Amino acid sequence: MIIRDHIEADIEGMHLLLSNEKVMYYLPDIKTDTLEESKNNLKVAIEEAANQVRTKYFFAIIMKATKEYIGEVGFTVITACPKGRIVNLGYFILERFWGKGITKEAAGEVANYAFSIEGIIKIETGCVKENIASEMVMKKIGMLKEAELKKHEFVQGELRDRLEYGLLKEEWEKQKGILF
Repeated sequence: MIIRDHIEADIEGMHLLLSNEKVMYYLPDIKTDTLEESKNNLKVAIEEAANQVRTKYFFAIIMKATKEYIGEVGFTVITACPKGRIVNLGYFILERFWGKGITKEAAGEVANYAFSIEGIIKIETGCVKENIASEMVMKKIGMLKEAELKKHEFVQGELRDRLEYGLLKEEWEKQKGILF
């Protein structure tokens, strides 16, 4: 696979992903309903990639052999301090690619990039507790569970428990070569 900044040609695949009820079930706040909404998301990703002081790293996941759009992976800076930046990691892919290890591989590569190139000191992410597939990605890239928040997130009309995971740069350095 290829992980790269977005281009305008990503809109068709991106809209299929962002507007898909099943894929976006746990991410209703970023689900889109119209092509125009998806185009706005793509515009933000493209503009942010050109920023000198970048805070959003939204990448397309592309099948290397076919150049087919697979999904999204990336991170957003949530804290910056003299020691470095802390980011929130996100990932989601089209349903037909689920269960093939693509998300784990993409998230791992983005973690490598964040720590080795972008000066990130900690990666955080989380999911609704029942989203077992997402939690498995976190575990497989070496993230450690930091919290379980009770009835913390409103999803599909219900308050649900949320799991929070984190990975410090020094933990990543110890795991390099083992997981990645």
